[in-house]
Amino acid sequence: MAPPPGTTRREIELDFIRGIAILMVLIFHYRTHNLLITSTVLNRIEGFGWTGVDVFFVLSGFLVGGLLMKEWQRTGSVDSPRFLKRRAFKIWPGYYAFLLVATLFHVRPLSSFFWQNLLNIQNYIPSSLAHTWSLAVEEQFYLSLAALLALWTARHWRPVTLFTTCIALALSIEALRAVLCFHHQPVYFYTHTRLDGLLLGVALAAVHTFWPAWFQKLQQQRLLLLAIVAIGLWRLYVDSDAYPEPDALTSPFLITFVDYAAAALLLLLYRRKPTHSSLYRLIARIGIYSYGIYLWHVSVERPVNWAVDHVPHSLAAATSTFLPYILAIPLGIIATKLIEFPFLRLRQRLVPSRTPEPQIPEPQPTAQIPVS
Repeated sequence: MAPPPGTTRREIELDFIRGIAILMVLIFHYRTHNLLITSTVLNRIEGFGWTGVDVFFVLSGFLVGGLLMKEWQRTGSVDSPRFLKRRAFKIWPGYYAFLLVATLFHVRPLSSFFWQNLLNIQNYIPSSLAHTWSLAVEEQFYLSLAALLALWTARHWRPVTLFTTCIALALSIEALRAVLCFHHQPVYFYTHTRLDGLLLGVALAAVHTFWPAWFQKLQQQRLLLLAIVAIGLWRLYVDSDAYPEPDALTSPFLITFVDYAAAALLLLLYRRKPTHSSLYRLIARIGIYSYGIYLWHVSVERPVNWAVDHVPHSLAAATSTFLPYILAIPLGIIATKLIEFPFLRLRQRLVPSRTPEPQIPEPQPTAQIPVS
């Protein structure tokens, strides 16, 4: 079925990457609930799940950077204010709805999260809604990217200048992070120490947009890409014993290994195929709702604890292990349908894209819903 005029079909390969990333995050955050796995090796592998955020960072840079570059390619300029307004319609409704619910239900003391989350600086001022730190990084990244691309188009820089600027900035951030780690300074949550993954995504988007043949050549280096992913996994396994919590790590290059592994993973997985397995489509389906799932997945903690306390003892381990996923994924889907999708429809009416943009019907198997 052809998409309607002015729309583009959602790319299942990108949704599959989103699905992998959100499942990694859930595995990491719910690992203390997993009472069925007693293997030391598997428990350490569960600890790799924090890298799902890095996969999201690279993918976000690739998607958002790609949209802006395509706009420049088609129109000759980038409308940064329009870009930021459209990002606000995408990110803010779900985020502030989550913040409102946390405020109304008094799950945490108001002073422990409200003002820092309201201002999107919770990655610098600690918040009891700890998982939202990555959303602050992305929000600050959007502001930085809009400024960079406005400067880029105003000065009529060539695409290669943008690419080299992104790589240079990423390398600078990686060097800064290494220096801070050597001095045992925290680096995990801060925008100025975590933007390199997003910048790598933007650099890949530049190659994909302006030099598609080179992008395909990069994708053809499968052995090299697999080696980069393998090195990242090896470093994670080696360091996971010393740093079971990523915010405590002082390994100077671990996040760097992870970010390049995430970029290599994107190159490996972003391959269009005519058909996909049922499991692949299921993970991609979960990826469609990854933002809503990420926002709300911490909300199931109390219901899970209550259920574990009230089921027969023989079912407690299975309940503790599987119920978080059974609750969190539908909750994220419901939040996405009730909040995110309606606001994206409103966005298309109030702040239409300068380039062809998907419409937003309900997500049926052949539905056209917004890519970003």
